[in-house]
Amino acid sequence: MARFVTTTRCVRSLAVLAATAVVVLTGCSSTSGTGSGAAPGSASAPLYSALPDSVRQAGKLPIGSSIDYPPFEYYAADGKTLQGFETELGAELEKKLGVPIEWNNANFDTLFTALRGGRYDIVYGAVNDTVEREKTFDFVDYLRSSQGFVVAKGNPKNITTLDDLCGQAVAAVRGGIQAQFLDTQSGACTGAGKPAINVLTFDGNSGEQLAVKQGRAAALLENYPTAVSFATKEGDAFQLVPNLQVAKAYYGMVVNKSSTQLRDTLQKAWQAVIDDGTYTKVLAKWGIGDIAIPKAVVNAAPSGTPGS
Repeated sequence: MARFVTTTRCVRSLAVLAATAVVVLTGCSSTSGTGSGAAPGSASAPLYSALPDSVRQAGKLPIGSSIDYPPFEYYAADGKTLQGFETELGAELEKKLGVPIEWNNANFDTLFTALRGGRYDIVYGAVNDTVEREKTFDFVDYLRSSQGFVVAKGNPKNITTLDDLCGQAVAAVRGGIQAQFLDTQSGACTGAGKPAINVLTFDGNSGEQLAVKQGRAAALLENYPTAVSFATKEGDAFQLVPNLQVAKAYYGMVVNKSSTQLRDTLQKAWQAVIDDGTYTKVLAKWGIGDIAIPKAVVNAAPSGTPGS
């Protein structure tokens, strides 16, 4: 199956690699390929006519994503090929919508500003639906899961409960709900007369993983499927903290409040993928069927009661 993908990568480096003389302090590069069996602008797709005119005229659906979140979306070893269960679900959505997804890679903490500014139509990829985010954006929710803690092999700091985090350094991705959760938990520590949590934030997964590997952080907090992936794929370096999951939440595609037609069409597309069984098959393939939901919902934060 062909895959249409346009990927924008921003690279930052503080040193020049003299051996290659090819390092850029701040730069972007793009790669292309194709995304699904649905041809661009395929009017025969069941929801093509429901898309906004602007999307049909553009012939693509630009999304912003932080493509370093296995098993959600990430690059293969070649640094170009997209992998992950959300990329596979995206390919199924393309078949319903009749336009290809255009993937744009960026640091997570820049995605919402870029969405608001019109650079993307959608932010997609391991994004938790929260009350605070719903004040500015709409969410089409398609998964529900929690957050999990990853520690170095052997758990040298003996992290088994939330209280064990007090006085420790804990890593998270900048701009995510994990850092917010840790800030709140740090307040609980100090309120109980215990040392605060030193919350270390990074642009992406590689930074938080390295902090744990080097012993600069006692643990990292991530979306639970990602935490499981770290512990499974790098079992010689990491392990999951058992029985310590927090902050269960919905995951959603994010659109601007003004994009009501696109929001409603995306909800129909997700529901169609759920109803035809491909959604369940993809999640089962990745061993995460337990985070499936039976109905695509809009703005389901915070209580789990869908709203529109």
